[in-house]
Amino acid sequence: MVKTEIQGLIEEAVELVVNAQKIVMFTGTGVNTESSTRDATSPRVPPTTHSSQSDFPTFIGNPSTRRRSWQTWNMFRMIEQAQPNPVHHAIAELYKTGKLDCVITQNVDGLHQKAGVPEDKVIELHGSLRWLKCVNCARRYPVKEIAKRLGDGDEEPTCIECGGMIKSATVSFGETPLTKDTSEAEQHSRNCDLFMLLGSSLMVYPAAYMPIYAIEAGSKLVIINVGTASMDEHATVLINKPVGKILPRIVEEVISRLAQ
Repeated sequence: MVKTEIQGLIEEAVELVVNAQKIVMFTGTGVNTESSTRDATSPRVPPTTHSSQSDFPTFIGNPSTRRRSWQTWNMFRMIEQAQPNPVHHAIAELYKTGKLDCVITQNVDGLHQKAGVPEDKVIELHGSLRWLKCVNCARRYPVKEIAKRLGDGDEEPTCIECGGMIKSATVSFGETPLTKDTSEAEQHSRNCDLFMLLGSSLMVYPAAYMPIYAIEAGSKLVIINVGTASMDEHATVLINKPVGKILPRIVEEVISRLAQ
């Protein structure tokens, strides 16, 4: 059988994974577009979340805007319905091999955790839609709790600790990125020996610095993405295909090899 170019690239990626000791998976929106339900990063939510982050100053300064936003809020149902796709499951299977150091994700839906990657192995650079937070004291609330308060007739949930405004625990335009998570992601990126970039064109900073840190520290770089990413020229293996078509094949072959 004649080996195709893609088959050859997959074999190269498999070899890198098999030989790696610490793998960092970096996932972008290209991973979630293959989920079985509507992308959970863009539902109807208050305008402090990923769908309309540019409205953050309006949300803070306009009470009527906040109330209208909460009246159409349906995040609990969206989060419950969203299901992991083959990419999330493949990453969870790789975790079981002991080679996965962590997942750094730009996504905010918690699907990596739902697929089986432990919470402490996932760094959510842009926050999480599974939680809400007080903009004053930073107390966090699970989505289910706020959904119940809204269902009980609360027009605008506020913090029970300090009375402050509550918003989705995601990074909105105009907000400072989550420093702790960014620092942790940088540390893992600098200490891995294989960095796998999945479904991201690296257009958002500081997230886009992570593969740079990895390369600077001597890591190999595998990129699986449709289109171009700013780090393509630095990739050890570059596969310009949908992640869902490629990563499960790589992980399946890796597990087979490790079992021999």
